[in-house]
Amino acid sequence: MGIESIFVNGAALSAAIGGTGMFTYLFAKRKYKVDIIQAEENIQTTAIDNDIKLSHHYKEILDDLKQRYESRYQEFEAIMNRKFLLLEEELKIKDRKIRMQQLEIIELKKENKLLRSNAKNSLS
Repeated sequence: MGIESIFVNGAALSAAIGGTGMFTYLFAKRKYKVDIIQAEENIQTTAIDNDIKLSHHYKEILDDLKQRYESRYQEFEAIMNRKFLLLEEELKIKDRKIRMQQLEIIELKKENKLLRSNAKNSLS
């Protein structure tokens, strides 16, 4: 066993270690590529799932918006109908008040005429 055999054995050992390292490197590289592809697919799947959930959420909001709009419109319409009825009632009351005042004016004119004629009769 000379220096040559140590050198040959060392070279063989280095080749074995290097070959194993090279094999491990290539295998790990492929495995990492597969892991990266799977991670990208998971990201895309998660993004798609999130988009689907978000679209369902927006659909629920829009459906709820329609119901809320209809509810608010019905409330508004009811309020406007009540207001309209109140205004009509107020107009009727004012019309009655005007008629009463007109009748009062007629009565006061008759009373005024009567008082004037009594005043003229008492002066004469």
